[in-house]
Amino acid sequence: MAVYWGPRMESAGECAGRASMFLESLSSLSDDFRGWRLPGRSRADASLNSPLVWDARRLEELFLKGRNRRDIGGEAIDELGFRISVWNGKSGDETASLTMKCGLYSDVPGVSNVVLTKIPPKFDVHSTTQITLLLDSVIMAWSPEWAVVASQFSMTEHADQHGPFLDRALYISTSSESASVSFPNAKRYATANGVVFLP
Repeated sequence: MAVYWGPRMESAGECAGRASMFLESLSSLSDDFRGWRLPGRSRADASLNSPLVWDARRLEELFLKGRNRRDIGGEAIDELGFRISVWNGKSGDETASLTMKCGLYSDVPGVSNVVLTKIPPKFDVHSTTQITLLLDSVIMAWSPEWAVVASQFSMTEHADQHGPFLDRALYISTSSESASVSFPNAKRYATANGVVFLP
């Protein structure tokens, strides 16, 4: 699943608040969306890391550590925001990973705020209920311009598109520049802030 929105200046604390809401919502969908831990140099190293406590203060610390820095001098590049990457410590059909990039306000083309979630293979992406709840969790937490639930193959195939596409499910905000996009053969559901398309 990939969730996108354009330049939006937010502090590490504001990003932490959104992330905390998102993680709490995710945890109610599946046990595989719990037990997040920081990555290591290898899977073996990462598996030794203890699951993190996801309160807003701890998340803020991690976002601050995840700032981009200049090669010379190490100064933080504020306009590129903050970033956290984690995984759930599991393997096989239960593996999930998550990258949250928030607070970016650079207008350089090709960069954006994004939340990328590798959904465990055993999660039922064919369940309309599960997919709707998954999209609800990102809409409420991140207020994105658009979000897509898609296979890795589909993500790669549309990598150069830089805009909404439909695979398993798609959300487009009414405030997005892509709000007029339509998929004639798809099922369409209105939400408070946009539209969800299902094949």
